[in-house]
Amino acid sequence: MSKAKTASKNNPTSREQAKEYFYNGQKIKPVKLISGESSFLAAEYESGDLVSGADGKPMPWGRAKI
Repeated sequence: MSKAKTASKNNPTSREQAKEYFYNGQKIKPVKLISGESSFLAAEYESGDLVSGADGKPMPWGRAKI
C-alpha cells in the first residue's frame, strides 16, 4: 500500500498573505519587550513608538491587535 501524499507546509500556493493590524488608525507590529525580570510581546507603531494603554504602560500585542 502506498501512503497518501500530504500537502507540503512550504507550498507557496497554500500560504496566506501576511495580515496587517492597525491601532488608532496606525499600522502596528509585534515586538518583544524585555523589562526587568519580565518579557512579553508588545505592540509598536511603524514609527518605532510603543503603543501605550490608558495607564501609560506598553500595551500587550494581544490587546492591541483587536
